[in-house]
Amino acid sequence: MSDKNTSSPEGIGVSLVDGDPSVRRARQLMLRAERYEVRSYATCAALLADPRSRDYPCIILDLEMEEVDGMDLLRKMRASGWRGRALLLDGLNPGNPLLREAERHGDTVLSRNVGGQTLLTAVAASVDRSWAGWNAVG
Repeated sequence: MSDKNTSSPEGIGVSLVDGDPSVRRARQLMLRAERYEVRSYATCAALLADPRSRDYPCIILDLEMEEVDGMDLLRKMRASGWRGRALLLDGLNPGNPLLREAERHGDTVLSRNVGGQTLLTAVAASVDRSWAGWNAVG
């Protein structure tokens, strides 16, 4: 018998924010192929405006979009009751204050050009950490 967790991601939601429609669609299809429920958004404002976005334990956020303050978005999401984890896609240098703040909240910063398998692994790890006690209401 294996101790490995083989639970399916089916029914686990991921919010995806990316201003590039082709990248957003490709990632959405990849996540859906792995049986995640995916809600995709072209802007941070669209994510914040959707009350259902608080029901998903993981946000994938491209920080290289114009006029994006990813940490401000996450602060607003957390202030509205969201208790999940974020995968922040950027090309940050080590020592950047964003990295420290992200780590403090259990978020992960990855390269914007992260490969599909690496992104899927990061999503699964973020959900494993946050899903056990997940309750969208708080």
